[in-house]
Amino acid sequence: MKKKRQPLFWILLVIILCILCVCAIIAFMWWRGQGLIEGLGNPLNLIPNVAQPTATALPSLPAIAVTDVPTQPVFTLGAAPVLHLAGRSDIVIPKLGEPSDNPIFGCPGLAMELVQETYPAGYRITPGSEFTFSASGRVNYYGGPVEEGVLPDGNPNVMANIEPYGGISGYTGPSGALVGVFLDDAIPNSQTAPERINFNADGVGVDFERLEPQIGQVFFIGDGKNAAGKTQVFVAPLTATRLYIGLIDAPDFQGVSSCYSDNTGGFEYTLQSNQPYQLLPPGTP
Repeated sequence: MKKKRQPLFWILLVIILCILCVCAIIAFMWWRGQGLIEGLGNPLNLIPNVAQPTATALPSLPAIAVTDVPTQPVFTLGAAPVLHLAGRSDIVIPKLGEPSDNPIFGCPGLAMELVQETYPAGYRITPGSEFTFSASGRVNYYGGPVEEGVLPDGNPNVMANIEPYGGISGYTGPSGALVGVFLDDAIPNSQTAPERINFNADGVGVDFERLEPQIGQVFFIGDGKNAAGKTQVFVAPLTATRLYIGLIDAPDFQGVSSCYSDNTGGFEYTLQSNQPYQLLPPGTP
């Protein structure tokens, strides 16, 4: 006959089993926590591993330098800047209405003088440099309203044929156009002027892209662009030290350079160069 176990035995057995269960649970929770901490993953896949955001410094932006945008100065020509007086320090311009033996300061049949003749605008330049221009405005060569005058490209329906003066050439091309001339340091008072450039359609014309005039050759500037709208380039001779910009006039734009004092209006222009240049004092021959 077997001996029956006492109730105390069963109570102790239950207590021991409970303690073992609690220890197992604790051990499991500890092991699970270590896995999360050490990044070994979650074996039960109950809680996903979430990457924690990290603070990253933004790259510093370079400082933006604020500078003034250079603008080209706008020069204003009066109604009578005589290009044939460029570099002529040996010629004094008489006062308006004062008689003169120089034909430049006269005009056959002129009833009234409206404006004083002036020396053309002059610049000290670098030999061999290149120039571009932009021009606007109107000049009336017959003393009428300015709005009825011609633009810097001149009047293509009236072609000028003006004689040379001293060492500066004559001019053949659209009448009343803005024109220029390159000089060296010598006074252009020679009795022999260089051959003129023909800016009519049967010559160079006015739609060239690049022009290389000689010392003393009057050249057409106009508005600085050809018919295609392309900026025209003017190259100074290797011996040039000065550039002059002005007008060239005559009775009906034919013959001797003269008849400037009945003009009205004026042109405005800018110029740029690939080499340094300097504006000569106003009124400098």
